[in-house]
Amino acid sequence: MPLSPQGIYVPLVTPFDPTGAVDTETLRKAVHVMLASGVHGLVAAGTTGEGYALSFDERRHVMQVIVSEVDGAVPVLAGVGGMSTHEAIDQAVLAKRAGVSGLMLAAPSYCLPTPNELASHVMTVVGAVDLPTVLYDYPARTGVSFSHEVLEQVTPLDLVVGIKEASGDLSRIGWLTADFGSALIIICGADVDSISFLESGVNCWIGGIANLLPAAHVAMLDADKRSTVYSQILPTLRFIESGDYNAKVKAGMALRGLIVGAPRSPLAAINAETAELLSNALDQAGEWAPTLQS
Repeated sequence: MPLSPQGIYVPLVTPFDPTGAVDTETLRKAVHVMLASGVHGLVAAGTTGEGYALSFDERRHVMQVIVSEVDGAVPVLAGVGGMSTHEAIDQAVLAKRAGVSGLMLAAPSYCLPTPNELASHVMTVVGAVDLPTVLYDYPARTGVSFSHEVLEQVTPLDLVVGIKEASGDLSRIGWLTADFGSALIIICGADVDSISFLESGVNCWIGGIANLLPAAHVAMLDADKRSTVYSQILPTLRFIESGDYNAKVKAGMALRGLIVGAPRSPLAAINAETAELLSNALDQAGEWAPTLQS
């Protein structure tokens, strides 16, 4: 049966040790911190997991560790991107061999495919591995969007099960739901705008800041708690989304007791002044920014 993503999925950070190597033990710990917080799924090698900066062997290792530690407790998606169809297929085949539940497939970056070319790309990658696939609409990073024209071509595929909407264009929620809601699960991919998605009936959120605030993200699914939780974590959401996203998420996790290292070059760790501003934002979250413990 195709995967049906629901609830909070965390695109898990990839911890690096002081030498810059993948920190396997901290990765294992991070998995269990997320599971203990009640999240409903994980994404390996996504954007917040710096999948773009991992070697093929590192990608394999990260996925295998996450799948092994989860041990079937929740679904695990694998981030798939690259700059060509053959690279995306290689990543997807690797993910399938690692035992993931499905893919989170972004458009290939830099090459700017036409709608027909992007649809063909999706159908080719999905057909190569036969895994349930969530599309990842993030044109700010890839340069192209999963437009209406693209979706008309790919939604007949039973294995295309959802779309993570991270374009920043809230008008897409309406027509995605109206025109493709029977075929696709609409997934929030915009942290600051999460309340707009959830209030519109969306019930899945793949959010990188959930690495730092997993319990708060889960609580946001409860309509009775949503407004209160959102108001408390909004300063953190806004501050992290204002720039240096991956570096701030990793720094925030360290501020809450889980040291996952700096992001990989060319990204750099945040400076002391930015860390202080982040700490202040987290303090405003109160009980929703607790120590990260498994």
